[in-house]
This record gives sequence, C-alpha cells and structure tokens, in this order.
Amino acid sequence: MSIELDIYEKIRDFQKKGFGKKTTAKLLGISKNTVKKYWDGATVPWVRKEGSGSVSTVVTPEVVAFINKCIEEDKDAPRKQRHTARRIYDRLVSEKDFKGAESTIRNEVAIIKKNNPNAFVPLSFMPGEAIQVDWGDADRLNNHPLYL
Repeated sequence: MSIELDIYEKIRDFQKKGFGKKTTAKLLGISKNTVKKYWDGATVPWVRKEGSGSVSTVVTPEVVAFINKCIEEDKDAPRKQRHTARRIYDRLVSEKDFKGAESTIRNEVAIIKKNNPNAFVPLSFMPGEAIQVDWGDADRLNNHPLYL
C-alpha cells in the first residue's frame, strides 16, 4: 500500500472517530493542508491531477518540422551515423538560432519517436511451408554446475 493511501485511510478513520482536522494533523504528524485535502474526500490519492497544461512556446511548428526532417534523414543512415537528440539540438542552435534548452528538444524527440514506432510485420507461412530450427550449442548445459 502506498504511503499516501495509508495516510488517506488514517485521516478518514480519525474523521469517523470524531477527531478534528487540527488534532488529526497533530496526531499523524502531517500538514493541516494535507488533512484538509483528504478530509472531505474531494481529493483522493489514487486519482492523479493532470499536468499544468502549459504549452512550450519554444517548440514551434518550424522546430518540429526540423526534428522530423532529421529523423526522416536517419532512416537510410547507418545506425552509428543517426542523429541523437543532442546533435539535433546542436544543429537547431547553429542553423536555426534556437534559444531553448537541450532537454526541451530531447523531450520532443522522444515524443516524436514514440508516436512513430518502427513498423513490424510478422511473418506468416502456411502450415508445412516453412520451418524454424534452433542450432544452439546444447553441450554447454552438460558442463554447467546447475545441471550436474
């Protein structure tokens, strides 16, 4: 059980027993604001508040388009030559005179890559058309201490 849920239950228990908010806060050793928050049950620890709703003004559509272009260029590049989020940030600063933070670009790159996962097409064969064989080395298990 989480600590917040435990505190919530204790506060509600003290309320049922007739204790006041101030006394409950003192007995539990927590803030009166926390007791007030959970006292009437309007706020519960198992429901999380949404984010602040603030929107970054630094990440403009032009910046997003530049990031998408860099990621698109990387599809044909070898793995070691692909852009990292830091390299994209460095290019934005030098080419587009970007004034934001590197962490902002890292977050944006992560969101874009998460929304565009690599496609996976499973292989499908008719029964008896193909076979899969594991040519692993089974001799190693014979000398393993756990299998002696």
